[in-house]
Amino acid sequence: MNKENDSCISGCAGCSGCGHEHDELEMLENISPVITLTDDDGNDVKFEILDVVVMDDEKEYLVLSEVKEKATEDVEVVILEIKEENGEEVYDTVTDEKIGEAVFNKFVEQQKELDESIEDEDK
Repeated sequence: MNKENDSCISGCAGCSGCGHEHDELEMLENISPVITLTDDDGNDVKFEILDVVVMDDEKEYLVLSEVKEKATEDVEVVILEIKEENGEEVYDTVTDEKIGEAVFNKFVEQQKELDESIEDEDK
């Protein structure tokens, strides 16, 4: 899948290599970056980046959810491995069920830790 960023908190069209110093900007609450990925059939599909998961073997994975016009309670996630080829970041769909499950479990664990830290800050 190829990627194209649709949103940048600086207002530019491409966070990957846009030139802005993003670490100096404060991320707005409840806003996640949205990227457009092109599937094997050439269709552009928008996804919200839910999280980046780094596993014990140092491999990184994107956890995404397709942006849909109608919100539903059930959210289906897509897990992509982040790789570098020829100096460019590329995403490969995770097809190994064991890897996918391990990444998803770590994602859930990270979300629980985040929720707990937010609750602690509110006290």
